[in-house]
Amino acid sequence: MQEQPELTSRPTSGDCAGLGHGLVEVPAEKRAFWEGQDMPTEAPWVRSRGLGRLIAQETNVSDLLQFLTDLDPTPWSSLIGFVPAAALREARGVNNADLLLVSDDGSRAVVEVKLGHLMSRKQQEAYEGLRPRPALYLAALSADAIRITSPSSERWGFLSLINIFSAFSRMDSDFGRSLATQVSETLGQWDSDVAAVFEDPATPEFKPLNVLNQKFLARVVTRRIAANLDGPSRCVRAGVTIGGGLTLVQAWTPVRDATLTRSFMAEVRWRETKADGELRFGVDFEPEEGEAEDRQLRTAAYDLALSMDDVIDFSPLRQHLSAVEPRIAGLLAREGRSRPTAKGQWDRVIKFGFAGAPLDGNKKNNRQRTSPAFFGDGALRYQAIAEIDFSRAGAGDVARLLDATLSYLSESQP
Repeated sequence: MQEQPELTSRPTSGDCAGLGHGLVEVPAEKRAFWEGQDMPTEAPWVRSRGLGRLIAQETNVSDLLQFLTDLDPTPWSSLIGFVPAAALREARGVNNADLLLVSDDGSRAVVEVKLGHLMSRKQQEAYEGLRPRPALYLAALSADAIRITSPSSERWGFLSLINIFSAFSRMDSDFGRSLATQVSETLGQWDSDVAAVFEDPATPEFKPLNVLNQKFLARVVTRRIAANLDGPSRCVRAGVTIGGGLTLVQAWTPVRDATLTRSFMAEVRWRETKADGELRFGVDFEPEEGEAEDRQLRTAAYDLALSMDDVIDFSPLRQHLSAVEPRIAGLLAREGRSRPTAKGQWDRVIKFGFAGAPLDGNKKNNRQRTSPAFFGDGALRYQAIAEIDFSRAGAGDVARLLDATLSYLSESQP
């Protein structure tokens, strides 16, 4: 079943799993102002060609699997334990499953194909509630084997897409073998690139993050980073920006004696027009679940950011990282200031909120028209920005950067 790409979100309660509100993405035409620099013209993303473009779409992968199964279903025996007599796409009554495989004796297996999209908890639980109970499989790139998470995760098996198509590359049909072999080789290159960015930078197997020139591969990587970094003192989520669809991974840790609704945050996002990344770090507050943003909350977030004026800035962060993570410090840079110049009457926004502080002529107010001396979104997020060299950085570097930046903010709070 096709799902929309996951949007960037942040905690709305003390539970890291309870994520709600999205990040408001700056429109493309205003991104030059947002980033404080001219917009480059060369994009890092490469449009796939031919077969690569075809199989980058999950629906097409599922269609190919159905087609190959119709030619020769026997390769499924080594994968799911039986040879299907029927292969149904988007079967009604079975959660619109990508592929429902049914044997002559009634055995059933559901195969859910995922590349750039997320198998949400809701979707996962819908499959687990099917009656009679089919065997459940997630088919994805190898790095996404960690994506099955629920109390009933033992219900699920993981199938590497490469292994599936490799099995079909030994089928009886000459055409099917050739097609499956070509698909397997393309998937193998993607799998290899994803694995390589997680290797130790000191090893010859390592590849930097700019080798990922397909957006959905970057999403696979950020999901793995989030899974590796999530823990008792960290809430980590991978997603994409609303509107722009830029890949990112965000991490939060609560300020002293608070829940995740009052947090420090660090995030790394890919760029649309540059083959590098961007670190954003600072203060990020959110109303408690069921409550609305108010003046008290806006004041608390802004006052904390102001009290850490000499902390939420690139230079002191780099100095700190140079002592604790020298490699990571060497991957960061910033041309010009890491924070903007304040503009407009931010005190009115704090007092009334954006909706209650319209501009002259009753124009709608927003962060592009009125802003403090911090980057951010809404009236509860206050950040500084730095660039990350993706021609040298790997996935492990991003994880360590997020962790070290949150520790830096926590240790520096008043």
